[in-house]
Amino acid sequence: MKSERKHITIGDWLLFFVSTVLIFLSALLLAISGALFYLIRLIRAKPVLVLTSILVLISLYILLQWMVIPISWPVAGDTVDVIIKEGDSMLQVVERLKGANLIKHGTGFLILGKIMQKDKHIQAGKYSFKKGMTLYSLLDELFKGKVMLKDVTIPEGFTAGEIAGILQREIQMDSAAFVKATENSRIIQSLNLPAPNLEGYLFPETYKLTWGISPQKVVQIMVEQFQKTFNDSLLKRAQEINFSLPQVITLASLIEAEAKEEKERAVISAVYHNRLKRGMLLQACPTVTYGLPEIDRPLALDDLERDTPYNTYLHAGLPPGPICNPGRASIVAALYPADVNYLYFVSRGDGTHVFSKTLAEHDKAKNNIEYHQRKPL
Repeated sequence: MKSERKHITIGDWLLFFVSTVLIFLSALLLAISGALFYLIRLIRAKPVLVLTSILVLISLYILLQWMVIPISWPVAGDTVDVIIKEGDSMLQVVERLKGANLIKHGTGFLILGKIMQKDKHIQAGKYSFKKGMTLYSLLDELFKGKVMLKDVTIPEGFTAGEIAGILQREIQMDSAAFVKATENSRIIQSLNLPAPNLEGYLFPETYKLTWGISPQKVVQIMVEQFQKTFNDSLLKRAQEINFSLPQVITLASLIEAEAKEEKERAVISAVYHNRLKRGMLLQACPTVTYGLPEIDRPLALDDLERDTPYNTYLHAGLPPGPICNPGRASIVAALYPADVNYLYFVSRGDGTHVFSKTLAEHDKAKNNIEYHQRKPL
């Protein structure tokens, strides 16, 4: 007779699997128990050696985490930019890093920053952290202040408000905070300027600025550049023509607003000097525009009759202060006017002007320009 073949059921397989797992767990538990028993005996016999070994292992783990193992990268790109603002504490810096998902816990950063006495000296700016960095290299870049710099160009003839717009666009600065800084009496006093605000003294130049820099610091940088430019020789010249610093800069701002051609700056300056000497109204349209910041259109004849402190069609002499921030060429032109007798000028509409000595010549020039502008091509 043939023997019957016994079939292995699912229950048999399940029983085999459970038995194997139980045997493995028992062996593991036995091994752990043995290791613990041995460790307890070792601690009793050589406690210093054991504790030292544990501390060494912990230290090695921390070193691996900080100096060898790269940060878990949170984005698809190869860099992550983080902006640290001026005045940020170490705790705020840690929160910004956590917000960028570069670190999970900031305790180590805070402890190390305190130990290295760097917790209050993190350079403000934009940091570009690269893929593959370790926690240590990230912290090292922060401590060394390896910030990104941005070339920000401030053109001649821009107002404080327009400069604020550039700073907002280029380095994400709060434009309102910048304008407020230019009107801060404490800041103005610290810069030793005889002015109610810093309009006119924000020197047009290309600056290397950092993201996160404070408006107060940018104001200081620009005014210090102005003070370097307005050197002793220019100050001496101002004294020679009996002009104060605010008068020079106010006149320079009018020249900057009017002059489009370099060769005309000194001639436009001469017109204003001549009119001031004769007690004539300056009748400078840019001053009217500055006094009416709410309008966003070309001036109309009615605007010339609107009474503001800056309306030089109604008020004699220079306006109360600068109407823009002039460059060096316009400052020099204000101090060194051309030796001409012109009292009037009118724009041709192409950036150049026609200059006249008498009102009759001026009216004739205006009529001639208007005729050619109306004349069909």
